[in-house]
Parts: sequence; structure tokens; C-alpha cells
Amino acid sequence: MRLISLENYRKTKFPFGDGPSMGSLRRQCRSGDLAGARKEGKLWYVDIDVASSTSGDPLVEKVLSEIGML
Repeated sequence: MRLISLENYRKTKFPFGDGPSMGSLRRQCRSGDLAGARKEGKLWYVDIDVASSTSGDPLVEKVLSEIGML
């Protein structure tokens, strides 16, 4: 498990600044839509190993797991 702050995750995943806002990312964390997100105290962190191994789309995840690619 390699945790990085949500802000660092955003900078890594969207290096050109074209990604979602921090508020949107926090909402995704709270709703469980961002794989690997966990809250420590008041701050959100993302397990980059988990986040990089998922597509973010539940249907794609299901199909890939059924054909044995996940």
C-alpha cells in the first residue's frame, strides 16, 4: 500500500491541470467512486497501487474480471 495525498494524486493523474477540481475528487472519495481512497483524520489519501489497477468504470471492471484479466 502506497498512500499519497489527494492533491498529489490529482497532480500525478492530471499533470496538465485538465482534471476534476479538488471538490469533485473529494466527492468521489466520499461516495466510494475513487478506488483506493481512504480518509486519515481530515485528509483524503489514495492508494496508488489500487487506483492504477482499476479503470474507474464498474462495467469495464466486471467484464475484465469475468474474462480473467483482473
